[in-house]
Amino acid sequence: MALLGLAGLTASVRSEEPASIHVSAYYYPWYGSDGRHWREGYDGIDRDDGPELGLYDSGSAEVIRQHLGWSREFGIDNWIVSWWGTDSPEDETLRESILPELTDETTFCLLYETQGILGLDPDRGIEFGDKEIGQFARDFRHFARNYFSHPNYYRIEGRPVVYLYLSRTFSGDYHQALARARAVCEAQGFSVYLVGDEVFWGTPDRERIAALDAVTSYNMHGPPQFSGASDWTDFVEESGVIFSRYRAIAEAEGVDFVPGILPGFDARGLGGDNPHYVIPRVLKPGADSVSFLKAQGELAKDHLDPELRAVAVTSFNEWHEGTQIEPSRKAGKAAGAALKRIFKRAGK
Repeated sequence: MALLGLAGLTASVRSEEPASIHVSAYYYPWYGSDGRHWREGYDGIDRDDGPELGLYDSGSAEVIRQHLGWSREFGIDNWIVSWWGTDSPEDETLRESILPELTDETTFCLLYETQGILGLDPDRGIEFGDKEIGQFARDFRHFARNYFSHPNYYRIEGRPVVYLYLSRTFSGDYHQALARARAVCEAQGFSVYLVGDEVFWGTPDRERIAALDAVTSYNMHGPPQFSGASDWTDFVEESGVIFSRYRAIAEAEGVDFVPGILPGFDARGLGGDNPHYVIPRVLKPGADSVSFLKAQGELAKDHLDPELRAVAVTSFNEWHEGTQIEPSRKAGKAAGAALKRIFKRAGK
């Protein structure tokens, strides 16, 4: 284990009570008061059923404090914050607006938006050559210098955690990229813990899984046979088969497993040739409005890593894909309250 920096073991998961389940939620700091990002695919922009706070500015201290309050209310321990590059609006909002508002009750870590930063080729995926490896290393040096020492940074066994979006598409010399990222962090006194977005339909890549510290699923949306379904029970059950497959390989390779869940999915606001079908929040006809989330929660509990006992929720506030549990004017706190009930811990 490398040096722990200034924060020591403050947010170490494995020090919690054995019965607890650590809940993370993906958090998006990309919205602006001028309509930034709200106008880039949010379907409800012209309707009155969007966020309870309206089309807010992610940099607003009032908004951040409210989001933190709701997160505590919903049993969310950690924000996995979307990061799009050094000095990007998301980077600046996190450093200048979010970090000053954090309290001891909520931690944060980073979601490295690999596709947006390095690019995704339709055939070769996110391919690592010299240019991409260099950029990846510089970004992790930025993390080590600007974030990892923060007392609220989320750690597992003292190691700062970074999630890697779409790691399942990594190709080229990704081994060198991961090694360089680890090395630049080591040089700053940190042993980084990498969680790859690996779990998906298809054949697991054992070699890539073994190069990570943990694997998760950001979003299981995909197989065309589920398009237009009215009963999503089979989707949940088949997702469980995939979870078991990846979990078995991860365990064999000494890699942790973080079940990923979502309350639904609706990206119709993207328009154009959008290939994404809707996953409704209702599991099947006659079920309640959070029934899909409840089924996903039971799936996650069935596949908890027995030591880590952590889950990741997509998402707190990704309104473009309709995965948010943030309170809305139409549904209120229904999703957040359900999340709390699913992963309720003694004394919480």
